[in-house]
Amino acid sequence: MSAMDTNLEEISQKNTEIQPILGRADHRLDPKRRFTIPSDWYERMCRPSQVYVMPSLSRERCLDVFCPAEFDKRMEAFRSKALSDTGNSKFTSRIGELISCVTVDTQNRIRVKDSLLAYIGIKDEVVLIGTGYHFEVWSLANRPKLDGSEADILELLAAEAQQLGF
Repeated sequence: MSAMDTNLEEISQKNTEIQPILGRADHRLDPKRRFTIPSDWYERMCRPSQVYVMPSLSRERCLDVFCPAEFDKRMEAFRSKALSDTGNSKFTSRIGELISCVTVDTQNRIRVKDSLLAYIGIKDEVVLIGTGYHFEVWSLANRPKLDGSEADILELLAAEAQQLGF
């Protein structure tokens, strides 16, 4: 076993809790229309064999990607509700219809179904944004590369942080 294999094994044994995923990663879809989850994000997600992909409930034209442990945590509140609870039933039915469980291959690549890629306008380039305990997938057209307008983004971020008490 190489030193790198040993190091990855130690990391995976230590990392049993999901850790925040932050940052931005720009990728191109490969010929099979897959993209790679950045290695450090994959480790922070506890190296899942599958992830859940769904349109964002923020009403933005992006997808949310969750590792099973994080998605399960979010769904836990619905388990104790009565099956006859109409609001709960409608929500879980709709989310079940829109969400897709996707296999992560040995190189951390995932293949999101074409209808979801089309929904957010992805042709060949994707932008991944770490947002805490999940990440978003955007088309480059909807989330352009940073081009020096970081000061504008920082102003928006500072105002939002103040409003949210961050």
